[in-house]
Amino acid sequence: MAGNQQPRVLQALDVARTQWYHFTAIAIAGMGFFTDAYDLFSISLVVDVIGHRYYGYRDDGRPPRGVSAAISVIALCGTIPGQLVFGWLGDKMGRKRIYGYTLILMVACSLASGFSFSKRTGKSVVTVLCFFRFWLGVSIGGDYPLSATIMSEYANKRTRGAFIAAVFAMQGFGNLAAGIVGLVASKAFEKASPDDIDYIWRIVLMIGAIPALLTYYWRMQMPETARYTALVAKNTKQATSDMSRVLGMHIVPNEEEEAALDHQLVGEGDDQYGLFSTEFRRRHGIHLIGTTVCWFVLDVTFYSLNLFMQNIFTVVGVLPSPDEPGNQVRRMIRATGLHTAVALGGTLPGYFFAVAFIDRIGRIKIQLLGFTMMTVFTLCLAIPYDQWREPKNRVGFVIMYGFTFLFANFGPNTTTFILPAEIFPARLRSTCHGISGAVGKVGAILGVLAFSLMDAHFKALLFVLVGCNLVGIVFTLLLPETKGKSLEEITGETEERQPIDDKAAVVNAAQGVHAVSI
Repeated sequence: MAGNQQPRVLQALDVARTQWYHFTAIAIAGMGFFTDAYDLFSISLVVDVIGHRYYGYRDDGRPPRGVSAAISVIALCGTIPGQLVFGWLGDKMGRKRIYGYTLILMVACSLASGFSFSKRTGKSVVTVLCFFRFWLGVSIGGDYPLSATIMSEYANKRTRGAFIAAVFAMQGFGNLAAGIVGLVASKAFEKASPDDIDYIWRIVLMIGAIPALLTYYWRMQMPETARYTALVAKNTKQATSDMSRVLGMHIVPNEEEEAALDHQLVGEGDDQYGLFSTEFRRRHGIHLIGTTVCWFVLDVTFYSLNLFMQNIFTVVGVLPSPDEPGNQVRRMIRATGLHTAVALGGTLPGYFFAVAFIDRIGRIKIQLLGFTMMTVFTLCLAIPYDQWREPKNRVGFVIMYGFTFLFANFGPNTTTFILPAEIFPARLRSTCHGISGAVGKVGAILGVLAFSLMDAHFKALLFVLVGCNLVGIVFTLLLPETKGKSLEEITGETEERQPIDDKAAVVNAAQGVHAVSI
């Protein structure tokens, strides 16, 4: 919509002080991401317990490779249609309206996963578990584009990156919580009978639903984002009313200006191009290629190393083999302890650095830094691979492993989530984010299957991950920097008004916005 001035309500959002409603939005969206990460990564901690319980008759006490791969990857398969469908619905029906549906489905399927029963044991129980985890993946997939889009459209332009990164950082806390809950549950059942061990994986899978359920009421109380209401639903008066209440300010609309904007929004023209139009390909085609490829190669690495951490540590010798004599629960205790240590030492610090520096350094520089350092540390794991297997070097292997996650999170794992929520126009923002994320999850599935079916070739697979990181560096160069710019300036939907003093953060565009005490 080039040539139209940015509506006052959107300018008010861009220069608003950081205030309580920002933190409320982060908490509400973040709890969904807490559950997303908990549900996706906790399965890797309990797959051996499931195998011991239902496939204990096998010599190695583990499920067949195909079954193990299915348990690990089925939720990722569900995220693909979830991101595509819910992302599209978020643009067609509104972010808020769809947001509640994803949460309900997420909570229901988290609980149902723990209640996976069958009259027959073994294969039948695993089949029921995979059914519910697929639909859990659908809900998790829907949460990605909606959370990112809502946070980007609520935030001010100075700290937008930090706010979206803070939502995404809850993934780190969910990952950490999975390790802690797994550790506590396995410790509690350390001396239990074989039948009672069945409770471990059920408890671990069900607990993730609790934090998401607690935020349902507040998620439903959030108003629709002003950018969707003004630029997509074409109701600038409603957007102004909603944001006046949220910001604690009285935003005075200019009726002539808003009527003209609404008229132009309804009209047809080059600025109303669709996803499959020539105009979209000209303006944003290269950006969509950049976001999808970067997310794809990042997820190949991130999910492979995360979901198969136990397997890799077992091959290197950090963890005992499942078929060695000893209590299977004790192995899980040790595995969850290592998982928690990596989360505390590598995963969480990476998220913290991303939140702190994303609006200072910029998205593109951080993504380039992350891919580069991931390449370096993956090479450090791959080249001296045989030396790492010596007992004296195993702690060093775990440390290098943790550094890979640190720079994944202080790098492309965070920025690939942020950039698609900023560089596409409002009416296509959620859809394009969903497409980018869905392609990323295709990469995750391929990586997980490769590590599951080719675990005898870990060294070669690590070199494949190095190649993925190098591809990410190249395609990052296709993306624009968005730091400090309004969403409308980035996408060209409207022209920014005369800049307002950001330091003072006093919103008074031509006396159109007046701060009032709350």
